[in-house]
Amino acid sequence: MRSCFLIIALLVVGNVSAQVSINAGSSTLKGFGTPQWFTGFHVGVEVPRDEGMSFYGRFTHHFSRTGDSLGVGAVAINTTTTPYVVNVMSAPQMNYNIFEGGTRYYLGDGFDFGWAGYGGATFMVIYNKVKTTYSDFDDTKYKVDESNNRDGAIFAIGAGLQGGVKYSMPRVGTFYTDMSMGYMLLGQKSTVTTYDGLYSNLIFGINVGYRRDLFW
Repeated sequence: MRSCFLIIALLVVGNVSAQVSINAGSSTLKGFGTPQWFTGFHVGVEVPRDEGMSFYGRFTHHFSRTGDSLGVGAVAINTTTTPYVVNVMSAPQMNYNIFEGGTRYYLGDGFDFGWAGYGGATFMVIYNKVKTTYSDFDDTKYKVDESNNRDGAIFAIGAGLQGGVKYSMPRVGTFYTDMSMGYMLLGQKSTVTTYDGLYSNLIFGINVGYRRDLFW
């Protein structure tokens, strides 16, 4: 009897396999009501539960863009310098770093084969780094008023929806494109300021990439 159980256990274990998919590609993002488009890249993992459903996680980095310029005064270090105050243009630069995860439900040929559409809910943690840039001025003679400095960061937690389409080719891999919409439920700025033309509580993203399935 013990031998029978041992044989059954070996057969079960021998037929169990695990699958995980890795993916990467290009990304674009736009905040609602802002004119700026951010571009970047993404990398992620996806683990199918079955042909119709999977769990996924993804990191997306969007490169810095420059916001609206603002004129500020640079004050002379030496009181004998003429002119004592010069006008300098300052502008914030901001990027997007998004960690997201959730579930995907597949319709059509399913996760592993052919054409399929997919969609589901997503949870996001977002970090924005903001740095102030200035137009050229002689920093050996002048110093910008630090109260005009908009350096800082924004941390936010959001939720949203995403959906897309994919095509899987045997021995080649999977090509996909998807769109997502996220709303920032909670956010905290490290500095009290606004980032005109850059930040929005509602964001839209588009991703195009390649997925490779791994088995063991």
